[in-house]
Amino acid sequence: MTNCAAAQRGNDRSAKTEFSKRELRQLAEAQAALNAENFPAAKAAFSSLLTQHPGEWEIYFLRSETFRALGEYAKAEKDIENGIRLATDKVSAVAYRKLGEAASLAGNFPGAVTAFENYLASLNPGTRQERRQRAEDLLNRAKTAADLAANPVPFSAERLSDSINTDAHLEYFPTLSLDGQRMVFTRRIKGGSEDFYFSERKEDGSWDTARPLPGINTEYDEGAQSMTADGKYLVYTVCNRPEGAGSCDLYFSEKLGMEWSPARSIGAAVNTQYYEAQPSISPDGRLLFFSSNRPGGKGNNDLYATARRADGSWSSPVNLGPNINSADRESYPFWAADGKTLFFTSNGHPGLGGEDLFRVVLGADNVWGTPKNLGYPINTAANETNLFIPLNGDIAYFSKREVNVGTGSFDVDIFSFALPPDLRPEPATYVAATIVDAATGTPLRADVRLRPTDQATAPVVRNSDDDGTFLAVLPAGKDYAFTVDLEGYLFYSDRFSLAEGFTPDEPYRLEIRLQPLTTALAEGGEEDDGSTAFRN
Repeated sequence: MTNCAAAQRGNDRSAKTEFSKRELRQLAEAQAALNAENFPAAKAAFSSLLTQHPGEWEIYFLRSETFRALGEYAKAEKDIENGIRLATDKVSAVAYRKLGEAASLAGNFPGAVTAFENYLASLNPGTRQERRQRAEDLLNRAKTAADLAANPVPFSAERLSDSINTDAHLEYFPTLSLDGQRMVFTRRIKGGSEDFYFSERKEDGSWDTARPLPGINTEYDEGAQSMTADGKYLVYTVCNRPEGAGSCDLYFSEKLGMEWSPARSIGAAVNTQYYEAQPSISPDGRLLFFSSNRPGGKGNNDLYATARRADGSWSSPVNLGPNINSADRESYPFWAADGKTLFFTSNGHPGLGGEDLFRVVLGADNVWGTPKNLGYPINTAANETNLFIPLNGDIAYFSKREVNVGTGSFDVDIFSFALPPDLRPEPATYVAATIVDAATGTPLRADVRLRPTDQATAPVVRNSDDDGTFLAVLPAGKDYAFTVDLEGYLFYSDRFSLAEGFTPDEPYRLEIRLQPLTTALAEGGEEDDGSTAFRN
């Protein structure tokens, strides 16, 4: 009757009921609808046939494909179980694999373990070793998923408002400004291209209606963006540009005044003839993580890091190594503001199926720890991707794909959720400072160095802009020492504390007034030993 892979071909049909000519036409139309991916029509036709022929096990297998495509995973699981029960010894090993996959997607992880055990047991003795190994991998992953699901983490995802999410288009890859008052995200117009949109919080905390980000969007696809803390350097993914090095490349734009500069390639050191995408830039703009399928990696897609040089160019990327990169796919890195925690997506590390979100910490010895699965139900048997965590570290944003069970169409929207405490990066805040001439009030461009007072680490170096301002994102809960150096002015040093009372909503702000040397010499006076007393 069919070429259903879940059933053995050429079986004896003597036990089956006979179909009328009308029913045979209906069966052919149902199979044509299934092949054309018209899943609602195929489901209705198969259901009608099963009403008349409830013992036709092959139709259960066929209808299960429509349920799975429509996101009705528990019904798909039930149909495959019915097909296996009715077919008895006529079932191929594939049926058990499909049952395990459907059970996983339905959240029945113990059932998935049983199904994959049966799949492995039903393989013929002469089965290729590669296929047998794959079956063992599926079983081991199902056991890991069952363990994770048996110990759920607190999770309640909240869909963002219709000011950002739409039914007509796909919204994903959210990023927030330092103060959490502006969101930039990617929107794919259905039937069209990817562009950047932004929304700003209103006084009541809600988001205003999203609108295109001016000066960036083109006729090509722009998406998967990341921005520095000062909001002046945007790096993102561009695909299929005529001048591009590969299928997808990393481009950047700088904000000059109120305008964004034309997009430029991040450079040949990073972009290759292969695939580079999904950047995550550090708040200070000096470190960039991304995903690539370039040769020499550990798996299909690996995570890499590159450093920005003083002249603005980027160094040759470094593979993040086997602690992070697996033989499968790693993607969607997010470098947290604490400067040591990396979140990413992987289908190679133990998880719940599909692509899961993981967390890994860079140690003081500059060695990556062991990645930790964020747990169930943050992760599911589907794909979880593109996490973003603001400075306070307690809320996370991500995008989620949902299938309309009535039509089979899908939508992608942006959600937020409270991150469980043991998964949070260290909270951070930022220092917003202005450097001016103490005598005239003129803004100054100077070198600033900051470091925690309790660590013998290299200082964080910043340069104030032409307007004398600089931003520095720093882990909260510490005391810091800083110095300011500019030729023609007295050397300035001081300390400040972020131990308590400062949040991204209320950052640490200071004005640094540098004394010109000429003023200091005039006012300094003379010490007992004849030296000049300089004071700030």
